Amino acid sequence: MLRFMTNLKVQEVTFPSACRRILLFFGKNSYFQNEVLVKEYVVSAAGYRASHSTPIQWSQHYEREAYRRQTHDNGLNFFNWFCGHHLAGSGRIAELIMDDLWPNVLKYYERKKAPGEGSHRRTGEEPRVWAWKGGISGDFG
Repeated sequence: MLRFMTNLKVQEVTFPSACRRILLFFGKNSYFQNEVLVKEYVVSAAGYRASHSTPIQWSQHYEREAYRRQTHDNGLNFFNWFCGHHLAGSGRIAELIMDDLWPNVLKYYERKKAPGEGSHRRTGEEPRVWAWKGGISGDFG
């Protein structure tokens, strides 16, 4: 699922109450039609509490599977996290995304040497390539 994600943003909103929004941008995929999914959390001294999420516009051929996963699968997966507001661990996921991944995104990438690159870079060589190292795993993607 997350392989179709093209961007991630976090917005802070202070009025009428303190909250943060996770905006997930997606390219065309076979699961749903939304280009942007938004999950909103109220911020308090106790942590993050999910308050709202964008209704997902499921693709016709995936709608039944999505419903089955939401009603029969109590495990932690992307759909349960995004659609559920009372899922155990939801606040922790929000905390990781908003307080670690968003402000420190480069630490989730590793440097890979470009083809032909040795221990030092010579004039005219291609720069190193950044690649996704890790992060959210399991049934999230």
